[in-house]
Amino acid sequence: MVSLEPGAWEDLQSVVRERTLQRKEHFLREGEICRSIGFITKGYIRLYYLHEGEEITKDFNFETNFCGSHASFSMQQPSRFNIIAMEDLTILEINRKDLYALFDKHKSFERLGRLIMERMFDRKEQREAAFLRDDAEKRYHDLLKLYPQITHRVPLKYIASYLGIKPETLSRLRALK
Repeated sequence: MVSLEPGAWEDLQSVVRERTLQRKEHFLREGEICRSIGFITKGYIRLYYLHEGEEITKDFNFETNFCGSHASFSMQQPSRFNIIAMEDLTILEINRKDLYALFDKHKSFERLGRLIMERMFDRKEQREAAFLRDDAEKRYHDLLKLYPQITHRVPLKYIASYLGIKPETLSRLRALK
């Protein structure tokens, strides 16, 4: 995405650490402050809200995506949602202080951070528009285009929750396919 200046890669390697989480282990819980972000190299996570005792899936992040709460990380305020490993997970993790130091020292990292944020906001905008404009069937087919293997990795109840429908409705949509 960007060309790095001399020494930037070495500086990044000096502050990133590999971390593993077991399936069902939380990366972040609602109410905690997100003090680091992770780049997923193996496995996937599910972001979810707890509402009246029910888990509502906000998103999934698979390999080559990031995990964390941007709002909590940047403003150092409690997270409003949970992040859980859905498979054994390996991430490359960096804390806030080190990331911001890299931004200050290397323009390429600052630019990379901006490009990543643009992609995240684009995806968020598309998801919001889909909920306002598209029916459940279209949202499901668009999800399959984005993540063709999702039904092989993610339990259907979480896919249904992500789409804002009941599992029975998802079963009917899958039968139409």
